[in-house]
Amino acid sequence: AEVKTMARISKPPEVRRQEILDTAMELFAEKGYEDTSMADIARRMGVVQGLCYRYFDSKRVLFQEAMEQYVKECCAAGLPIIHDRSRTIRQRLDAMAELILRMEDTARHRAFYHRPGSQSFHTELNLRICEYLVPHVAEELSDACARGELRLEHPELTASYLLHGQIGLLGESGTPLETRVALLRRCADRILAPEN
Repeated sequence: AEVKTMARISKPPEVRRQEILDTAMELFAEKGYEDTSMADIARRMGVVQGLCYRYFDSKRVLFQEAMEQYVKECCAAGLPIIHDRSRTIRQRLDAMAELILRMEDTARHRAFYHRPGSQSFHTELNLRICEYLVPHVAEELSDACARGELRLEHPELTASYLLHGQIGLLGESGTPLETRVALLRRCADRILAPEN
């Protein structure tokens, strides 16, 4: 029997690290997290398993880094909208609603996070996205209060409530996304409305 040897291809560490992350997420989408091993990732890449462990201590550490990277990727398009002070807060909320509708089916790792059996990972992703965005939204709500556009007693708590409160609605797949996003907008308007 012929034994295949893997040719050693040297790549810069940041390129190799990203290759491992991308390959892992492809396999997680195909086979699921539990059914994917570090050996599977190495095999798909055509490298020895030890190379994967050189960059990541475990599959869980690899996945956590991939998720952190994906959180930033998911939020990248929204940050310029959130921080666009040429618009009112309500105009920014409208723009964010439009963005959610546009991006729903184009997210890079959607196949993994929406795959049967990945609900706990999807929930964790949503929580991390909220945690990432809360300081950004809080900053803008505070600024809107300082300028007199809004009257909020606790902008930071309001930001947290607005972001974390949407998780349940956005995760409810039995209702069309357009309906869920419209409901989110109405709820946000009520929360941000000045008290009489």
